[in-house]
Amino acid sequence: MKKNLLMLLNIVVLFLFATTVFLMISYVYNLSPFFRGLFEGTGIGAAGTGAAAGGTGTAGLDPEMAMFYSKLSFYIFSSIIVIQFTALFVAFRVFRGLKLSKENVELKLKKIENADIFLDLPLYIGLFGTVSSFIVMTFNPQISRLIAYSATLIGIIFSVVLRVALQFPLRQQLLDLANENKKTSGDK
Repeated sequence: MKKNLLMLLNIVVLFLFATTVFLMISYVYNLSPFFRGLFEGTGIGAAGTGAAAGGTGTAGLDPEMAMFYSKLSFYIFSSIIVIQFTALFVAFRVFRGLKLSKENVELKLKKIENADIFLDLPLYIGLFGTVSSFIVMTFNPQISRLIAYSATLIGIIFSVVLRVALQFPLRQQLLDLANENKKTSGDK
């Protein structure tokens, strides 16, 4: 019962966190002409990239379709960011659970190796973002590049942060503890 309650609490916290991230991105989109211009392919956010500047922006489309494509681009971008933060949250929870578990050192080290997928997940999500940006490429290559580069960059940064902040210190601590246990068992 306690485990199910903890799982439900984690899901609620994750949902609230993802909703907060999405609302913050939406707020910036609605508030900032620069940020909104990045997705519209025109305006100050993407200076020199619109159809009027000789580019392939959404300016050549009828206004209703241009708005649809800019919103689609924004939702793809926002979804990828939310999924990246979700992967980050899940990895922190998994490694926190490993750190707090009462199992022996050898088993914890094996479980860390098994949990390695959570450290690579941001890279895979970044790759997914890059591939999904090809959907956007058909109507605006500038927006497509924004989505592809940002998804990949965030994936790389999150993966490195997870490895440096979670995996390395926990693994180092467990290896030191295993070494101490080996020395004390050898002294007897």
